[in-house]
Amino acid sequence: MSDTDEVLAYLHAAKARVDGGDTGPTRGPDAVRYARARLEEALPHAHAGAHLPDDARLKPVKQAVLGAVRPVTSHQEPFNRAVLQAVDGVAEALDGVLHRADLHEQQAARLQAGVATAELAVDDLADDVRSLRHEVSDLATAVAALHASVEAARSEAAVVRAQQDVVLRTARQALDDQGISVAQLTELSRELGAGQERLYEDLEDRFRGTADEVRAKVAPYLADIEATTVDGPVLDVGCGRGEWLGMLAEAQVEAYGIDTNEVVVERCRAQGLDVRAGDALAHLREVEPGTVRAVTSFHVVEHLSLDTLVGLLDAALVALAPGGALILETPNPTNLNVGAASFYLDPTHLKPLHPQFLEFLVAQRGFATVEGRYLNPEGGAELEVDDLAPLAGRDRARQVVDRINWALGGPMDFGIVARKAASA
Repeated sequence: MSDTDEVLAYLHAAKARVDGGDTGPTRGPDAVRYARARLEEALPHAHAGAHLPDDARLKPVKQAVLGAVRPVTSHQEPFNRAVLQAVDGVAEALDGVLHRADLHEQQAARLQAGVATAELAVDDLADDVRSLRHEVSDLATAVAALHASVEAARSEAAVVRAQQDVVLRTARQALDDQGISVAQLTELSRELGAGQERLYEDLEDRFRGTADEVRAKVAPYLADIEATTVDGPVLDVGCGRGEWLGMLAEAQVEAYGIDTNEVVVERCRAQGLDVRAGDALAHLREVEPGTVRAVTSFHVVEHLSLDTLVGLLDAALVALAPGGALILETPNPTNLNVGAASFYLDPTHLKPLHPQFLEFLVAQRGFATVEGRYLNPEGGAELEVDDLAPLAGRDRARQVVDRINWALGGPMDFGIVARKAASA
């Protein structure tokens, strides 16, 4: 192949590259290296058009033609070399530009990494700020609670101071009068008993259960009240903290309570409940006969003597309208944990009432129907027949297991739902 053919081949290759036929690299350092390689291939042929190869056909004729145009082509080879060197310079300059571009790209990558690190640091700082805000909020809540506790303590101290003043004033008047009147003795007794009332309220709060727990236990009795269609209010004897009265109010049932404890009376009134201070038996005897829809009493009868209990049942029977209901609930002493232990957590409990005796007594005092209910099982692990089967027959083992489970984990409370006979 002649030099001219070589140059033509390079021209065709360039055209093919422009047309997209060349597969060489077109961008970046690879393109520069590709251009340098092609220049190195073209450089030996820079004299193209100025010399003839030795084996050229009609060489003398061609040589004569070249000689004739020598003035024109004499500068072809230097021109070709200059062009190639210029292109090589451009490639070298482009290589430098690409190198600097790589450096800038690396710097940009490092800058991006720095920005990402800074963003992470900002996020961490924001998390710390949020955490600090939560801690400050919790601290503010704790401080507010402490302030409330201090205010409550101040209020209680003021009450105690007022009671002390009453006691001291009453005692001083008695000394001045050389004696104490019945009215002064009554006032003194009431003030001295207020401390025990608060003690009993704290005791109930600790061992009776939370308000929600008590509400859950008495909720089933709402159905018994709804089944009592006679007119009149529900009277709750010994209403305590007022959980039952609150449920009746929510059910839009007319009701009121009575309690001897001034502390619970004030607490219930603060909830908007109708609660009256006084003796329940005396109050029932003053109620117009046949005007009460239901008489309820939860965990009160175990505080009463037998005479007072009988009097309460008789007074309730008179006060109830025909078809009215009596609802009582008391600890179940047939559960040994109750009868031998938890019953005595309350020092004001007088004695346990056996379910069978209470059911008998209510029926004996004249109520037409009496239903006993064992309530609120203690739960926990139970003994299984297989635990005793190796010692005796399975039937006998089942009886023993049932008795043990009842005694140790059976119902903790016993309820009575009785009804006064309806009118003829």
